[in-house]
Amino acid sequence: MKRVFVILKTLKTGMILPRGEKPAESHHGGLNAYSLSGLGIGGVIGAGFFLGSGLAVREAGPSVSLAFLIGGIIMMQVLGAMTSINVNRLEHGSFRVYVEQFLGSYAGFLVGWAVFISSILGIGSEAIAMGVFVHYWLPHIPLPVWSMSFMIIIVLLNAMNMKNFGRIESGMAVVKTFAILAFIILGGYALITHGGYTKQNPFSSVHGFFPNGTSGLLQSMLVVIFSFSGISALAMAATEVSKPRVEIPKAARYMSFGSIGLYVLSMLVLVMITSWNKVSTKKSPFVHAFDVIGMNWAAAGLNLVVLLAAFSVMAASYYASIQLIVSLSVAKKGPRLFLQHSRRGFYRNAWLAVAAGTLIVVGMSFLLPSTLYNYLISASSYFTFLNWTLNVVTFLIWRKRRRENETYESKLIWGRPGAYATIAAILVLFIMSLRVHDFLMGFYASFGFIVIISVGYFIWTRRHLHHNQHS
Repeated sequence: MKRVFVILKTLKTGMILPRGEKPAESHHGGLNAYSLSGLGIGGVIGAGFFLGSGLAVREAGPSVSLAFLIGGIIMMQVLGAMTSINVNRLEHGSFRVYVEQFLGSYAGFLVGWAVFISSILGIGSEAIAMGVFVHYWLPHIPLPVWSMSFMIIIVLLNAMNMKNFGRIESGMAVVKTFAILAFIILGGYALITHGGYTKQNPFSSVHGFFPNGTSGLLQSMLVVIFSFSGISALAMAATEVSKPRVEIPKAARYMSFGSIGLYVLSMLVLVMITSWNKVSTKKSPFVHAFDVIGMNWAAAGLNLVVLLAAFSVMAASYYASIQLIVSLSVAKKGPRLFLQHSRRGFYRNAWLAVAAGTLIVVGMSFLLPSTLYNYLISASSYFTFLNWTLNVVTFLIWRKRRRENETYESKLIWGRPGAYATIAAILVLFIMSLRVHDFLMGFYASFGFIVIISVGYFIWTRRHLHHNQHS
């Protein structure tokens, strides 16, 4: 979620900034609405959509297109809440800084470390997705072997302290967007010329559209939210915009409607081409759809694109995770040992911490080869629920306490009613998701991490309080 901002910041300044510290060029970057929204959409589209959307299709059936529309509206409210505060109070590391300012030190600590852990889980899910994509061509080699191989390559690449992942990912963002557009166009053309491929028109009846009922739609929303979880990239990169009050609102609108349009249209084409109950996470549902309509060349091409895209996302996310854990230590929310670095700026201890976390996560695929991906994206999604809820609550408190000059409020969020409705919707989706066994395991994992973070916070604060009393 935060990788685009962190990469941009480190590329421009070469350092991690403590909270509230702004470099000379702050707020005078070169991004405009189009480039910022492009980075945002690129941050949203990942392997979670190209592969994980298969889980949503299995739960909701053809109504998955409606699920992505509803998820997009929820995402739009959260993005509106983020940008409302962001435009008025441009600060680096805003996602954590604002939560801490309005909800207290514990909330800031919780969000910072929750996002870090979510990033580790996200990297693991991308590695497993890459294994699935390669398994499409070489099915005789076990999927976990591929996943672990890619993870080791990413770890070693980051040992080289490369800082150009941001540029690579920006290019891949364009490629990913065009890949979805190509699917919509080619799939739409096939539907027009052949008149449909599924045995039953998914829109012929209510049951055909909601084969698992409205509960199936609601249960699919956890994966849908995961597909939109990268929206924070836009808010994180806001300090690099040349005219924040003009460009950020535009970028937020472009990103909201652009990502919603791409997701909903691609889902509509998908459920009209292939039967929803034949979709799985053993193959990208989009690749499967191309196989169904006989476009094997398109299936292979799309599989290659998403493989390269997942690799670039992994590389950039790993680098950003290093920077995130360092920034938490700079803000005195983490151990000082992560601040140790070489003369060339390589944070060895932070690199080792991220390596240990990601290798352990991917290593679990040898024990849980068929279900680990489901667990990872569900656990990451629960962290997204937490992050989004705290951001919306922060928005509500900000509206009461804002300064006289803080007059901007995004039109994406429908004021207080929109904020309360978003919190209520997240609560409903949270409850419904617990009815899915694989999602329930993800909840246990995320809840366990939250308990660990909370215990760590109280130990951390008591230690610092004791140190201050005796210094």
